[in-house]
Amino acid sequence: MIVVADIGNTTTHIAAFEKSQIIEDWYLQTPTKTTSKNFELELTQFIHGHQTLFTKPQFEGWILCSVVPWLTPIFREMVRNLIGHIPTVLMRSSPLPIRLVPGESPTIGIDRLIVAAAAYDLVSSSVITVDIGTATTIDAVTDRGLFLGGIIIPGPRLWLDSLHIGTANLPNTEIEQKKSVIETSTTGCIQAGLYNGYRHLLDGLVQQMQQELDQRSQHDSSIYLTGGSAKYWCVDFPNWCFHPDLLLSGLAQSKVWSKKLSKVGDCRRHDNTPKLIG
Repeated sequence: MIVVADIGNTTTHIAAFEKSQIIEDWYLQTPTKTTSKNFELELTQFIHGHQTLFTKPQFEGWILCSVVPWLTPIFREMVRNLIGHIPTVLMRSSPLPIRLVPGESPTIGIDRLIVAAAAYDLVSSSVITVDIGTATTIDAVTDRGLFLGGIIIPGPRLWLDSLHIGTANLPNTEIEQKKSVIETSTTGCIQAGLYNGYRHLLDGLVQQMQQELDQRSQHDSSIYLTGGSAKYWCVDFPNWCFHPDLLLSGLAQSKVWSKKLSKVGDCRRHDNTPKLIG
């Protein structure tokens, strides 16, 4: 059994995997620096309440991905103190079945790379990943496993929050699947604007990315939809592969990657057809 954790900007998603399948998962609220003590208490209670997960020999390790740098060492130290195991943190230098364009920004988030790697590992061909969370990322990988990069836009929750925070009278509301763009109530107008606006936004951006990716690949690209808010739009894109836990699956699969692949880091070749290692 492998336990994985995705420390995101809004939530921390923990899951237990057995034979590449999630058997159970849990959510904790990712803290701010001022609420870290509450998180430490929640994590302690979680571990104490699930001791059977960490009993050897079935417990094979804990693998961690984090986009909250200050929280990562706190999380690792707490796990070490509570179960005597230090979680493995995936980084850009970790073995992945994809490679990076030479000289590209070292700031590309490891969460984006793992999602892209997990999707590419499933299809072994060109792929586009759409990850809808606090921020939404859309990324492209070529036939040969070259991660080209992509775009970052505000996630749907940030869209709603910005309207509420940035105005005097607009209410805070939740995501609703409203097909019509003619609404009468203010809340309905906001929800319809978000749902339909985001649907057209995703459709247009992915179409453009497909056109650009087709120039770099020999095969049509698969499209994977994932992330905490992806469920609201999966019905709108029936030809996309809906895999809500692609990042967690990538974390669990990284144990296999580490056995099969050398540490690849950034791609240092200067041609357009980089070879995978392994």
